[in-house]
Amino acid sequence: MAALGLTACTGGGGGAVSGDVNTVDDALATAFDDAIATAMQSSGSTEAIVGVWGTDGGEYVRAYGNEELSGGSLIRGAQATQPVMCALLLDLVDEGTLDLDREISKDLTRQVGIEGVTYRQLCDMRSGLADFKSGYLDIFANNPTRVWPDQELLAQGLVHSPLSWPGRDVHQSDTNPVVLSRALRVKTAGEMPALLKERVFSAANMNASFYPSPETTELSGSTLSGLTYPSSGGAPVCDAGVVEVPAVSSSMLAGAGGTVTTVTDLKNFYTAYLGGTFGGEQAGVVTETNPLANPERDADGNPTTEPDPAGAQWAFGMEKQGPLYGQSGAITGTLTAAYHDPESGYTVVVALNNSSAGAAFVKSLAFQLAAISTEAGSGAELGWTAADQAAKIAETAICQ
Repeated sequence: MAALGLTACTGGGGGAVSGDVNTVDDALATAFDDAIATAMQSSGSTEAIVGVWGTDGGEYVRAYGNEELSGGSLIRGAQATQPVMCALLLDLVDEGTLDLDREISKDLTRQVGIEGVTYRQLCDMRSGLADFKSGYLDIFANNPTRVWPDQELLAQGLVHSPLSWPGRDVHQSDTNPVVLSRALRVKTAGEMPALLKERVFSAANMNASFYPSPETTELSGSTLSGLTYPSSGGAPVCDAGVVEVPAVSSSMLAGAGGTVTTVTDLKNFYTAYLGGTFGGEQAGVVTETNPLANPERDADGNPTTEPDPAGAQWAFGMEKQGPLYGQSGAITGTLTAAYHDPESGYTVVVALNNSSAGAAFVKSLAFQLAAISTEAGSGAELGWTAADQAAKIAETAICQ
């Protein structure tokens, strides 16, 4: 696996196929390659694509495991693309079509269980809506081409809602962007593929990205070859062996992560989103954060404990850890993570082609690559080391 990671696709030195870039020194490139190779083995992946843009101007964009892939190959973005819905919302707010504090029930007039929820709360995760995925994880893995109506996903989340202190507590839930996507379609009388292309992808220089229809299950052109282990009880069934998943319906995540993209497009998106491209005078909402760890509250909802100022935060459609804003996610056959520091310009994006290890696994890999950059003098100041994240990857390795 290590040999595969070090030799596939670019051949080193920057003489690259389309989408590949290498302007970092050999030692840093080797450190990236070694980390990717270990993560591929630990997750049961056979392919990967990485993009790293350092604070010193160095770039490293390449693919691993298949000579037909490149740094420009398509990936299923999963939750790493989730903030595109909040960018779309901000674009509509900027033109006066919506207000962030408008209650969504005014637009989704026949939807029960959303009373009092505002558009702002859907992006800052304070709606109180529970996540829909826990009841469906096995079906997502074992029947990836099944087309899911939004209403079926929403019903699973709403039946467990509301969670604690709506409007105050943060609960990370993919039900929020699914509701948001539906509300924006109703409000604009538009279709999501066109809305995102015209209002988000074009503005953020995401030239290869698109939002597929639920029935479009196979991607044409160069793309990762998806893999997964069969799932039972939300855990991989290792004895069953790995399964190829060339066809996947994006409807299993819908507005929570259906976008198809590339690592460079994701870098461009986060740079634009965190750089104030969307929202006009309200663009600053993007970096407003609340602690992911909710405080204890009294009977009136007033906090009785203080949050950890160094703890993980939730911003507008994405998390923040240290200086890095972004998301990690999983859709059957792909793990993706994308994180950006708006102060230094540092960005790391990585995708693996086996989804079974889960979003936390690829997040640790992205954070490991970020720490490798920092230790080489080309990254942001972090609160963790590459060794810290390597240990997390080892702890969460699957089917070893």
